[in-house]
Amino acid sequence: MEREEIAARYSQAFVKNDVSAVMKLMHPHAIFYDAYWGECSTGNELAKYLDDAFENDAHWYEQVGNLVITASGFVIRYLAFHKSDLRGKTPIYNGAEVFTMSKGLIKSISDHYCDPAAIELIEMSGLGNAQHLKNNVVPLGLSARASGRIKRRLAELAEMTDVFLDPTLTVTQLADHVDCSIMHLFHVLEEDKKTSFAEFVNECRARYATTLLLDGTGSNIRFDNVAEKAGFGSTSEFRDAFDATFGDGPEAYMERCGR
Repeated sequence: MEREEIAARYSQAFVKNDVSAVMKLMHPHAIFYDAYWGECSTGNELAKYLDDAFENDAHWYEQVGNLVITASGFVIRYLAFHKSDLRGKTPIYNGAEVFTMSKGLIKSISDHYCDPAAIELIEMSGLGNAQHLKNNVVPLGLSARASGRIKRRLAELAEMTDVFLDPTLTVTQLADHVDCSIMHLFHVLEEDKKTSFAEFVNECRARYATTLLLDGTGSNIRFDNVAEKAGFGSTSEFRDAFDATFGDGPEAYMERCGR
């Protein structure tokens, strides 16, 4: 089969969570490398790994951009959404899967978190090469000390606020501010704080917006101006985040605070 057909069949099988269909496309000695967890599966364990991943996954995925054909295979870029986000309004993260081929079958897959604005996908084709030479990869994990440092740094940045007021803030930029890897940042947000990157950023922006509301002058406050100054892309996005953070809209919040 051509790479385009392999890619299309893989995407269809993945969306359907069809392990058997995925395995039919895989080489007998295929390897799947998950860069987030630092896990590598091959042989008889691969089907079980995929089955467990499909069963426990809290996300759904949408392929974006064009298929990138490389010298050794192809690259698929995707967006991940929480299953409760049925319309796909708020991506949780960007990702890319890098495939290598052998004799018309998938020999290896490397699944990476990425920021497409900062990483050229054609360059990502080399990311998995070294990893696929290893079958035994120790699961990533985070020590309590490292996790605590990241959480403290996030709290400091939330107080500084200006980091989150940039409407173009990406997960890569936030990880740079925290001085940690993207995968460690996601781990702390999703596993420790039980939130997503987008939700955390919007909460910080909503809390900053309260200072603008309380500093304003009653009926003269324009919510579109508040939304823009707080880093939101629209007034509706501001209202949704405000309600999610405080359980009330901005009007009710101001009334409750005596404004």
